Order: sequence, then structure tokens, then C-alpha cells
Amino acid sequence: MKQWRSLIITAGIGLAITIAATLLLEQYDHKRIAERMRADAQSLESNVRGSLIRLLYAGEIAGELLKMSESEPAQQLPQLRRAVNSFYQSVQHITVLDEQLNFIDQELLNGSEQIIVESYQGNPEQLLKLQQSNDATVFMPAHNLSLNNHDLALFLPIINVEQRYYVAMVVAVQELLKSTIHHHIIEGYQVEVKQNNEAIYAFAGNTELKNEWNAEFTIRVADQQWQFLVWPTPLKFSEMHVVNSYIVPLLGMFLTGFFMLLVFRMKLQQQRYEQLKNNNEDLLLQLQKREEIEQQLAYLSEHDALTEVPNRNALLRYLHERLPELAIHQGQLVAIQLNVDHFKEINNALGHKIGDELLRRLAHRIQRCPVKFDFIARIGGDEFLVVKEGVTTDQQATEIADQLVRIVKPEFYINSHEVYASASMGIAFANDADFDADNLLRHTDAALNQAKKSDYHGINIYNRSHQSELSKRQFLLEQLHKAVEAHRVEVHYQPIFDLRSKHVTGLEALMRWRQDDGELALPEEFLSLIEDTGLIVPLTDNLLKRVLNDYREWLASDHTQLTIHINLSGKQLALPELPELLQTNLRRYNVPAENLYIEIREDLYCSHACQEDGVLAKLKAIGVKLTVDGTGLNFITMKAMQLCPPYLLKISHALLSEIPHNKVQALIADTMIKFAHERGIHICAVGVETQQQIDFLLQRDCLSAQGYFLARPVPAEQVQGMLEHPDQTNNDTPYQE
Repeated sequence: MKQWRSLIITAGIGLAITIAATLLLEQYDHKRIAERMRADAQSLESNVRGSLIRLLYAGEIAGELLKMSESEPAQQLPQLRRAVNSFYQSVQHITVLDEQLNFIDQELLNGSEQIIVESYQGNPEQLLKLQQSNDATVFMPAHNLSLNNHDLALFLPIINVEQRYYVAMVVAVQELLKSTIHHHIIEGYQVEVKQNNEAIYAFAGNTELKNEWNAEFTIRVADQQWQFLVWPTPLKFSEMHVVNSYIVPLLGMFLTGFFMLLVFRMKLQQQRYEQLKNNNEDLLLQLQKREEIEQQLAYLSEHDALTEVPNRNALLRYLHERLPELAIHQGQLVAIQLNVDHFKEINNALGHKIGDELLRRLAHRIQRCPVKFDFIARIGGDEFLVVKEGVTTDQQATEIADQLVRIVKPEFYINSHEVYASASMGIAFANDADFDADNLLRHTDAALNQAKKSDYHGINIYNRSHQSELSKRQFLLEQLHKAVEAHRVEVHYQPIFDLRSKHVTGLEALMRWRQDDGELALPEEFLSLIEDTGLIVPLTDNLLKRVLNDYREWLASDHTQLTIHINLSGKQLALPELPELLQTNLRRYNVPAENLYIEIREDLYCSHACQEDGVLAKLKAIGVKLTVDGTGLNFITMKAMQLCPPYLLKISHALLSEIPHNKVQALIADTMIKFAHERGIHICAVGVETQQQIDFLLQRDCLSAQGYFLARPVPAEQVQGMLEHPDQTNNDTPYQE
């Protein structure tokens, strides 16, 4: 910043000096030009005056000769004409007038036109002046002696013994000025002559500099004034400059640039010096703090940034150090992996800030647990692992887990929220893992998976059966990979009926996995495995492509009122690319977005509806219709429907299964139907299995339903026949292929 400030100051000073020098030089140059023009104008003035004086002198000589001659005036005119004609081209004619200024005779010169007048028509003052002139030569306006009222007449009074008369030599002013200026004007100048503000002569071709650069002088002739205006041509003006006007600015800019470069180099050297000085100070400071930084880096590499407890790296280092020693000394160690139950729902409901604060406080409670653990670590998003040496029995391990349950159970007060949390725990012993750190962590993870099946407060101790379950899970995952790649994950369609017309109004797409033995597996048997891997993305893309391709064929068969319904799980709904996948495939298969229904569970709907720019808002913006599979109405569900109203509400199979015998479920279903009608939401029932259920729905104006009693899911190739013959259903046949 200082360097730029110095450069700006230098540039400002240089610019100011350059401007001042340029102005001074320009002023001096203009002064010299003005002086030269005045001198040249004075020279022209002298020559014009000289021409007039010579003309007067010639008149006086002619007058003396005429006075000495005894001849008549008419006899003397030819001789006078010859004398004047050769030297004074501006004299147009010579007229002889008597004493009363009456015309006597006239002699023409230079081819001028003859003018015959009775007498000279001057004004009284001029006539009086002529009469009083005696023998002096007088310049007078020519008046009627010339056709041009600007011309002059040189009167020569002739007085001798016998007579008195006047000889008037009429001078053409324009010719006089032309001859004088042409002979005496300096090359490059232009002249304009005015008399009484009227131009009588102009020697000019370019008036560009006339008003700005000129010199004036006045000559008084015969009681009249001639105003002369002299100015140069642009070429002459450029030659009159003393110094080229571009030299000083260029020189100033050059010198300014030179000094700026000099200042820049000086500042750069100063900056380098200061930088070297600062670098030396920084190096000394870094050397002093290097040990502290290394310790801090070591701490950060093995500690969790959120909770400040050790992380997975620190845990593995600890286990790799301790387990071999325990194996040698026949010691024992228990590891307990703790996972917050339904932590994702807490995050979705209260926000990630509350969730992060919950994890921080949970870590603090574990550290203050009455059981003094040998090691505490956070190994995942909402997972902690504690290690306690010397624990040898399942009962001891279970008691420690119970202690952890008790410290997690009390509510957390976070930002005016009362948060209730629970945790599931997986327990494993070091000897069961052959004192191997990686095996021990796998065992705690397997035990935790078993514990989470209890939904809340699950506690499970690893045993050998878990290993077989893990192996089975791994085998199923490998088979699923092959099935997805080989397109053996099929799509079957269950019809949705209008209960009054018994026509098929829509189709719900359902995934089925055809296994190697030909049996079909339902989504609840394999979808969770797919969601835990990267298979969920290609599976969702393939599902959309198959469904929309099949649906396009049915639309082409004149079933334009038919709608298509697709179920999406929580992991599928959380895919960032889901809206783009939907839009791309809708355009690719030319399917109207309003014909596609996206169906999600009620809990997913409630967690996403409060997000203004969430996935549900993006799906509705595409134009697809939102369907909620509801199990009942509560405050959270009704609030979500106010924030993000769905197009269709489905009465779930679990709610409909015991209707009409179960009065509570019947009341809940009746309430859902009335609520949907009041809010303008379409209503549909799922899992219809008896005629009594159909009657129950018809009595309450729920006219849309699906279920095994109406029709079972069928492969795509059987849908066309069902659409053409809706009365021939397959509800009495076992569901296969």
C-alpha cells in the first residue's frame, strides 16, 4: 500500500510539473507568435501607407507640371495619362473639373469604363475643403466620379495666371489594396479590409484561425478608416511555433515515468529488506512455536473436532498397543459401541445444530460416567466406543452398559428444547476377537446391529452366531450386486380401482428381486442392504426408466387417464440427484409430470415437509403429485399438511387390516377420510382384503382403493390384459411371477 502511495505521489508531482511546464511554454509560444504577427502586420501597414504616400507624391508632381504648362487641360490629359498609366495601376481614369467642380473632360486608364457626370457631388464639407485647398493635393471620396462608392479621388488643384481648375485622379480602392497587399503581404498570411464594418477587400482562403489568432491596424484615408485584419493560415501558424507543443508533455511523461520507476525500485528494495527482516522474525517465531504446533497437530489428528474426545485413529492406536500386551498376559478387555437411537429423526426435527450439541453433551456425560473407562472415542456420526479393561463376564459388561443407559436417559435441555434420547449398545470381548483391533471393532458393530433391532435401549453381546449373520449379510449383498447388474430386480404393478365403476385408474410400481431359485423377494427383505451401499443410485435410475417406459406404452394404447405410482424410501428421497433424475426421465419418455405420483411414508413426509427448499418442494415444482402413506392423523402430520399439502392421502394397510371390526381403527380411518375431503386432498385405501372393507369405504365416499381382494401385483406384460378386462382380476390366485 505504501509503495502504491509513493508511486501515486510521484506521478502526481510529475504530472503537475508537466502541466505547468506545458502551460508556460504554450504561453511563451503564443506570446512570440502574437509579437511576430504584430510585426508582420506593422510591415504590411507601412507598405499600404507607403503606397498611399507614393500616390500622393505622384499627384503633387503631376500638379506642379500642370501648373507650369500653358496648355488647356484637355490637351494635357493624354500626356498625364501616359505618365500615370505605367506606374499606378489603381488609377482608373483622370477627370478635369473647372473651378466650380463641373465636368470638363475625362481620360480613361487601364480599360476602365467611362463615367460622364455634370459635376462632382461631394458633401458640403468636402466641397469647402477643396475650395480651401489652394494648391495642396487632397484625397476625397470619389462619390459619383466612380461606380464603386468605396473608391477615392486624388484632387490636384491647378492654379495659374489664366485659370483655376481641378484634375481628379480616380483611384480604385480594391485595385490599390490588391496590388499593395499582393506585393507586400508575407506568405502564409490572410487579410480582410473593412470600411464602416463593411468588407471592401479580402485576401483569404481559410478562416479557421481568423477569430482566435489575428492582428489589427487602422489607416485613415480621406476622412474614412480602413480596418485591416491579418491572420495566418494553419500551415503558417504551425511554422510560427517556437517549440513543438508535444515535446514538453512527452518529455514530462518520460521523466515522470523514469522517477516513478526509480521510486518503485527504491520502494521494492525497501520492501524486500522489510520482508527479509519480517521473514527472519517469523522464522524465529516459528522455531519457537514448532513444538507447540506439532503437539496441536498430533492432538487434532487423534481427536474429534466436535466433541473433543479421541477419534477412531486414536482408538486404533490404543488397541494396537494394548491388545498384544493383554494377549501375552492373558488379560481381558471389553469394548462397548454406543449408538444414539433414531438420531437422524432428531436432526431432521430439530436441526443439525441441536444434533451436534446433543453429541457434545453426550460425550461429556460419558466422560463423567461413574464407571471410569480406560478409553473413550467417537468413531462415527452418532457412535461412541468405550473400552474397559479387567471385565471378564457378560454380567459385568451388561452392568456397565446399564450404567451408560442411565446416563443417556435423562432429558437434554438445549436451546429451550427438551430432547429425550436413548442409545443401543453392542458389546464384544477382546478374546473373542483374538486380540485383534479390527476384529474387535467388527464384533462390536455386529452386536450393535443386533441391538438396534429392539428399536430403543437395545443391548447385545457379540457371539459366534453374529459372525454367521454377517457372512449371510455379505453374501446377500454380493447377490444383490449381481442382480442389479443383471436387471433381475423386477417391477410389478398393482392396480388401483375406482370402487364404483370398478375401472383401473392407476398402477402402483412395486420392486421384486427374482433370486437364483426363481423365488421373488419383497423390498423389505433387501432394500435396507441396497440403501447401505452405492447401489441405491443405479437401482433408482433403473426403476424410473423401467416404470416410465412401461407407462409410455400403456399411454400409447389409449389409456390416457391412467396414473402411475412409485414408492420412494428415505435413502432414495435423500439422493441429491433425485429431482434431476425425475426430470430427465420424464422428458426422455415423454410422460406428463402430473401423471406421476411419488409415494412416501408418513414419517418421511413429516420430516421433509417443514423444509421450504427441501426435496418435497423440488418434486412439487417439477409437477409430480405427492402421495402420503398415512397410519393416522396427529398434530405433526396435520401441521406438515399445512406446510406442504399432498395431492393424495393413502390409508395404510396396517390401519385398514382390522376394519370394520376394530372400532378404534375404523374411527381413525373415518377421521382421515373426513379430513381429506375438508382439505381437498384425494383419498385412497391400501390393503383391501374383504367386501366389508369396500362397503366401509363406499359409505364414507372413499372411492379409490387397492389390495389383494381387488387385484394382486402382476408383471408388466400382464398389465395390458388387466386394463382391457378389469373385471377379470387375479385376486383368487396365489401371487407368483
